Amino acid sequence: MRIDREEIHENKIVCSNTMQITLDDDFNVPDSKADIETIVKERGSVHIDTVKAVGDRAEVTGGMDFAVLYAGSESGEKSVLPVKMTGTMNIGEVVNLSGDCENTYVSCQAKLEDITVKMIHSRKLSVKAIISLTVVCEEIHDTPIGCGLLEMQDEDKLQLKTTDVEYSQLAVTMRDNLRIRESFLIPAGKPEVAELLWEDVDVRSFTTRLTDDGMEIAGEMNVFVMYSSTEENSMAQWYETTQNFSGKLDVAGCTPDMISYVKYYPVNSNVEVKPDYDGENKEVQVELVLALDVKVYEEKEKTILTDVYSPVKNVINTTQTSVFHKLLVRNNSRCRASDRMNTGEYTNILQICNCTGVAQIDDITVEEDGLLVDGAIIANVFYVTANDAAPMGSIRAAVPFSNKIQVKSDEEITNMEYVVNAGVEQLSAAMTGSNEMEIKGSVGLDAICFAPCETESVMECEVEEYEENEFLKFPSIIGYIATGEETLWDIAKKYHTTVDSIKNGNHVLADRASERVKRGDKLLLVKAAR
Repeated sequence: MRIDREEIHENKIVCSNTMQITLDDDFNVPDSKADIETIVKERGSVHIDTVKAVGDRAEVTGGMDFAVLYAGSESGEKSVLPVKMTGTMNIGEVVNLSGDCENTYVSCQAKLEDITVKMIHSRKLSVKAIISLTVVCEEIHDTPIGCGLLEMQDEDKLQLKTTDVEYSQLAVTMRDNLRIRESFLIPAGKPEVAELLWEDVDVRSFTTRLTDDGMEIAGEMNVFVMYSSTEENSMAQWYETTQNFSGKLDVAGCTPDMISYVKYYPVNSNVEVKPDYDGENKEVQVELVLALDVKVYEEKEKTILTDVYSPVKNVINTTQTSVFHKLLVRNNSRCRASDRMNTGEYTNILQICNCTGVAQIDDITVEEDGLLVDGAIIANVFYVTANDAAPMGSIRAAVPFSNKIQVKSDEEITNMEYVVNAGVEQLSAAMTGSNEMEIKGSVGLDAICFAPCETESVMECEVEEYEENEFLKFPSIIGYIATGEETLWDIAKKYHTTVDSIKNGNHVLADRASERVKRGDKLLLVKAAR
């Protein structure tokens, strides 16, 4: 008997592994730069250049670009000036995998867990970074399912049992880069730029919207610049602004009614100052490159053939268990985070320049009604002081947050599969007293959750004739008292009749919408005629 088969496309993770590496190196201060007095702040960004699976290993290459802002002094000078120093540390690692993944699609996500910069002496720095590398090997897996019979003979009197399954099928998976270019002017009243001393570029409020064969991307780019001015004996100047950005991505095969989930990672940024229309160095041009990991899902419904029998012939079914993933929730929620800290141990703070940070998830707990996400904003507060010997500094602080992502479903969610990404949406710091600072922010939690559902489908079906004596052994009529644990299908199959025959011959079932019988129901069962 020929089975009507269809295939479901799913993105299957063959294997994944995460390892931590440590980069540790010393860097000399270039001859053109001032001696180091104190280190003010640092930042780092990790980029992966290549990842290649070779048997049961993945070879990963890339690097970490870092920048250090320090208070420097020229020989014989008493005053100190902010100085920026940059460098690169190379990554070349081998990540072990659980199997041979050479023919799979391999990706690597790098995350900077911590960066520490220390002064060895006035002309040398020590830079140490802890980086986690997560290698994921994926392949498109086609799962065959049985949906019905292509041909049936009337004399076989075949009875078919089907069920409708709702599931989410992966329609698009791709990786691409989004290049963002924006510019702004230093406001009137501020001096023009002589040299950029420091810049911070953060992405906030990142959103996506699917269109026909495309995706619209929008968000905010928070930019902070510190610079020296062209005016003599002028203090370092700074300016912070938020620029809206938008972009488009070609995503072949998607439609507006599909569901997208996009992870983004800043991989490179560049800030330059150009002359404005008046010829003054006041136009700041920002270029930011985001690496995008795009997955698009399509919600579908399919009728699956789960059982076949005949009341007059012997039917042998070969079944297969398939796992479908049903979308439970696609949610983008926000939660607030705030904390106060004592600043008494730091130099007298005159003014806070800016506050940057990253959101870090520490733990996710699956509860009856959703996901409890706990984490912290790792904030860096940049400030200036009234102390000429140490005119600026920074404070690192962890601001905890906790939020429940509600998941409402009739399905069992304890075994659900989920992905949650956290990003800083807003962040600010303010002095609430002479020795107290308050850091406040909001965190965006971007979540997608699926419930794996197992369903058996008939993949092969053979129909055989009963031996004459064997079929005659089955009783022609029987009185049956239901236990309440079976359905009409179970009863009809066991006693060689049909569901319609049972319903027509038993008035107690006339008003029943469900096929499940009640405990104690008395039924008259008549065997089907050959």
